[in-house]
Amino acid sequence: MPHDVVSLSKEQIRQIKEKIGQEGVVTPELVEELVDHFCVAIEEEMKGGRTFESAFDKVFDNLQEDELKVTEMKTKELTEGKTIFYPDLLQSFLMVLAAFLISWVVSLTVQAIALGEENVEVRAQWFNQNFLWIGLLNGLLTLGAPLAYAIWKRKKISAHAPVFSFCSVPFYVYGMILPIVVFSWFWLEPLAIFSPFFKDIRSAYISQLEGFSPLLLTLITIIIIVLGELLFRGIILKGLLMTMTPLRAILWSSLFYALTSYPYFITRFITGILLGWLYWKTRSLYPTIFLMVIGIIIPYVVLPFVNHSKDFFFHFSWWEFFDKNLMIYVPLIISSLLVTAGLFNYLRKKLNT
Repeated sequence: MPHDVVSLSKEQIRQIKEKIGQEGVVTPELVEELVDHFCVAIEEEMKGGRTFESAFDKVFDNLQEDELKVTEMKTKELTEGKTIFYPDLLQSFLMVLAAFLISWVVSLTVQAIALGEENVEVRAQWFNQNFLWIGLLNGLLTLGAPLAYAIWKRKKISAHAPVFSFCSVPFYVYGMILPIVVFSWFWLEPLAIFSPFFKDIRSAYISQLEGFSPLLLTLITIIIIVLGELLFRGIILKGLLMTMTPLRAILWSSLFYALTSYPYFITRFITGILLGWLYWKTRSLYPTIFLMVIGIIIPYVVLPFVNHSKDFFFHFSWWEFFDKNLMIYVPLIISSLLVTAGLFNYLRKKLNT
């Protein structure tokens, strides 16, 4: 075919339309206009000798991050006279502040109930027996309330538009996440166990959670994880990506994520960056939820193979397992960090192809 005569097939046009939909454009009129625009742009590239695949990648790679989503949002605002709710930096901060206030109210309520029992020993026993359920209630209200507000705001504008991004991702992404979680377990540990207040908090957690079934604890933790991902990646990061660069959006969302668990601020902040990057590259909550859930499950799978004497994994640390031997521990931390960085770099290249 001569280079000056190019006509896209129906299948190629379908791929363009599908890509536009994946970028968040759902308004039919806008979809058709963008399909025409991209067909012309791709045909021009193909006239220069490029294949369809090469021209397709070049045209879409030239877009700024979330450019089509912003176009969709502005189109809806003009056609419907309504503002689509995507939390900006201030709104995200207010949502996190609301979470703190709710947590504070729950704590005051629990204390008020407990103070009704004058016997100190009975009161302490009540706290220990209900510690997990109090934590679950606190988590559901703290994360659920701002999450419900965000969903309500979105659905108020469009009942049919999806609130969260649950796009399918290549299977290899999950295969890469598994070793990333395993190796991250090593280098993240010193950031937690050597941070201020960790020992006291760890002892308190162990004493108050030991009486509960590990399976029940895991299930409740997974519930909180899912709510956290829906809020911090599905709502806050998604909104911030609309109004600022990906780096700033990931850093701010990670900061908010870390503030909700201040004793573990450093590990939560770093974890938030990893999760934010993964969400930004895949535009899906599936891999971020998978990463967090698998991080909870792996200790239960691995610890029996290292002759861990306790059923409760909070007892375990690699620092103590190697008898606080720096000659073993330091190389382990450094090597695991390097391997994790290599895995992320490989995943980045795969996702960019």
